[in-house]
Amino acid sequence: MAPNPDEQIFRLAKEWAVDLAAETAARVGRFCAVLLEWNNRVNLTGAKSLADLLAEHLPDSFVAARLIPENASVIDIGSGGGLPGIPLAILRADCRFKLVEPRGKRVAFLNTAVRTCGCRNASVLQARSEELEGGAYDVAMSRATFAPEDWLQLGRELVGARGQVLVFSTAEMASEAMRLGEGVSYRSGRGAPRWAGLFGRA
Repeated sequence: MAPNPDEQIFRLAKEWAVDLAAETAARVGRFCAVLLEWNNRVNLTGAKSLADLLAEHLPDSFVAARLIPENASVIDIGSGGGLPGIPLAILRADCRFKLVEPRGKRVAFLNTAVRTCGCRNASVLQARSEELEGGAYDVAMSRATFAPEDWLQLGRELVGARGQVLVFSTAEMASEAMRLGEGVSYRSGRGAPRWAGLFGRA
């Protein structure tokens, strides 16, 4: 018999040394179910099953949960199908998340997922990155919307003087404009190399 979704999420949490309450695991599972249901109608992600999400997408949320500082205000640019932003908001209830997405159908999904998963610490904004107020957040993050080097420059404008930019990449990177504080090399469930780093102002 195949393990149920909550058991699989607990297994992933154990791999990343994230302490997960049963209610939290259930909310992450609920998000996965809503995403896969909507994905049948709206192209949100290439993932077609819970196994796909566990292997290729949720690891990014667990890595980010370890990197982001406590009680941070976080902006996620190009939230799309809610990955990694919504699972991250579930995992990090101490933080406040602004999920930014310009496309209407994806905004509708994000609002549904935030409501269904009880993410009271997350809100959705339909906007483009150039329309946003700069310097207003502790952490800026984005995954698969910009090239890592371009995102580092854009994200730098969105955070305050002590703010940080979270970068997702396939390999460790450095920057002259910002200082790397902490980075994590890891692999997806199917072995693809990945890296996430938190940069502050140099």
